[in-house]
Amino acid sequence: MVSISLRGHVRADGTLELQIPTKLSETDVEVTIMLRPVKAEEAESKKIVWPEGYFERTFGSLRDNPIKCEPPPDFEVRAELN
Repeated sequence: MVSISLRGHVRADGTLELQIPTKLSETDVEVTIMLRPVKAEEAESKKIVWPEGYFERTFGSLRDNPIKCEPPPDFEVRAELN
């Protein structure tokens, strides 16, 4: 048995559409759905929020010390597969 937790949004017409990827194929499954409304404060707390002033503090921080990309190493030459 696999337990999958996810969040969705109920549209104005009262429908909830879910697409759940599984590793199963061409098989029957039993699905149990539990709906629990989420309070607005709880939904907002789950959103990723950048700290105030983050971009102003970090913009151009690598200007004097740029990241350099080194060339890739020589890779081992292997025999071809037949």
